[in-house]
Amino acid sequence: MFKALLDKIAGRERSRQKAGTSKDFARILEQGTRILRSTSAPNALNKIEDRVRSELRLHSRCYPEKEDTLNAAREEIRTVRELPDLAQVFIFHGDGRVREEAVRNLEGPLLTPASVYGLFWRLNDWVPQVRSLADEALKRVMPTTTAPIVVPALTAILPHLNSWGRCSGEGRSAVREIMGRPDIAAHLVEDMKTTIQPRLGQILRELSRNPEIDQHIESLFVAALLPHIRAMALEMLLSGQARWPTGRSRRVWIDRSMDKYRNENVYDHRDISIQASKIDLIAVGALDRSAMVRRRAADGLISLRNDPVLRDDLDAIAARLQDDPNIGVRNRIEFYGRNQPAR
Repeated sequence: MFKALLDKIAGRERSRQKAGTSKDFARILEQGTRILRSTSAPNALNKIEDRVRSELRLHSRCYPEKEDTLNAAREEIRTVRELPDLAQVFIFHGDGRVREEAVRNLEGPLLTPASVYGLFWRLNDWVPQVRSLADEALKRVMPTTTAPIVVPALTAILPHLNSWGRCSGEGRSAVREIMGRPDIAAHLVEDMKTTIQPRLGQILRELSRNPEIDQHIESLFVAALLPHIRAMALEMLLSGQARWPTGRSRRVWIDRSMDKYRNENVYDHRDISIQASKIDLIAVGALDRSAMVRRRAADGLISLRNDPVLRDDLDAIAARLQDDPNIGVRNRIEFYGRNQPAR
C-alpha cells in the first residue's frame, strides 16, 4: 500500500513536470517566433543565431550530470516531432542533435528571412548530418518560400559563401540555383538599385553567374544608387561578359629575385546574352556624377578607338572628358588621344 502511494505521488510529479515542460516549449515557440519575425535586415541576420541561443537559453544547458543533458536533448527532439513549428526556432539550437532533428522536420514555406538564413547557415554546420539534411531541406522548402522572404537571407550570406569551409559544392550550387529563380533574381536587382547596404558588389558578382541577371544589367547601370554597381554593370555591358570570383587565388610575381609577389583572385566568366549600343552606353557613362563610372566610360573609348565608323562620336565624348576633375579620367583621355589610328 505504501509503495502504491509512492507510485501515485511520483506519477503526479511526472505529470506536473510534463505539463510544466509543455508550457515551457510553448513559451520558447512564442518567444522564438517573435525574435525571428523581428529580424529581417541582412546585417542583423548575421547575429540572429547568437541572439536566439542567448535569449532562449539554447546554447548551453546547466545540467549537473551528463545524463541530464542527454535526456534534455531527447525531450527537445521529441517535442520538435510533436510540434513541427518549433523547427524554425530549433535550427539555431546549440546542440547538434536537436539541430539535426529540427532541420529534418522543417517544412515550407518558411515565414521569415531569419528562418531562411538559419537553413542556409546549416549548410556550413560543423555536424555532417545537419549539412546533409540541410541540402535536402532546401529542395523541400524553397519552392514555396516567397522572394521577399528569401532575398534578405541571400543578401546576408552571399558575400561569405565562398569562405564557408564546411559547405559542400552541392550546397553552394543549391544556393546559387535558388538565386537564379526569376522572381528572386528580380528582387535582388531591385534591392541593388534602391539600397546602399554594404557588399552589394560581391552580391552582384555572385548573381552574375546566372544568365537570369542579363535582362537586368542595363537597368542597373541606369538606376543603381551606388556608383560601383553602375560601374560594374557598365563594364559587363561594354565587355559583353559577366565575371565572378571562383574562391581561388593565384600568385603573381613582382620580383622573383627578391621573392616578392602578390595574390590575386581568380575569376571565371561567361558571355552575356544581351547586346546594347556601346557608344550610347559610353555617352551616358561619361555624364555620370561618379568618377568611377566615368573612368569605365573612358576605358570604353579606348577599347573602341580603332572603329572608324564611331570615330567622330568617340572624339566628341573624349572632348567632354579631357578637362574632367578626376585625374584617372584625364589620363585615360590623354592615352586615347595619343593612340589614335590615322584617318
